[in-house]
Amino acid sequence: MRSFDGMTAVRGIALLAAASAILKLGGLALAWNATAVAAQPVATRVDAACGADGRSFRELLESVRAKSDELARRESALRTRESGLAATRRIVGAEVTRLEGIAKALGVTGGAGDGMSIGKVYESMSPEQAAPILDRLDDVTLRAVLSRMRERQVAAILAAMNPERAVAVTKAFASPAGPAPGR
Repeated sequence: MRSFDGMTAVRGIALLAAASAILKLGGLALAWNATAVAAQPVATRVDAACGADGRSFRELLESVRAKSDELARRESALRTRESGLAATRRIVGAEVTRLEGIAKALGVTGGAGDGMSIGKVYESMSPEQAAPILDRLDDVTLRAVLSRMRERQVAAILAAMNPERAVAVTKAFASPAGPAPGR
């Protein structure tokens, strides 16, 4: 058995001190490295984690940026369209108010039972003026208007209407439920 002398104890203490110093330096090195890594931009850190070139993260990041730009562009376009629609509503509202004022000044009102015949209004228009307006009416309203007009005027308006719409109107009037136009 070996004897334990003072020199061996000193060597043991020196080794423990050296090991302790190495561990402290290693801890400082790790802390310094962690601080340096934390100071790097996220993209650089993720690139390093993804591999040497980090292409997949960059591609993902570029894709997200492109989608964000596209969404911002679409949002801007929607805002522009909404403001255009609001302006159109204001213009149409002002025009309706103006036309109501003119109708009131002429003594023509749009209420039911006031003696005004919408058929007479459209009969007073040229077929070229009436046809585009009547083209846009729904079938029920168009039937009601045309049924209050003379056949000759209805014929002229049908001739000026969109051909597909004129066919649909003719079929509607030819059906058993449809009123016969004219007086």
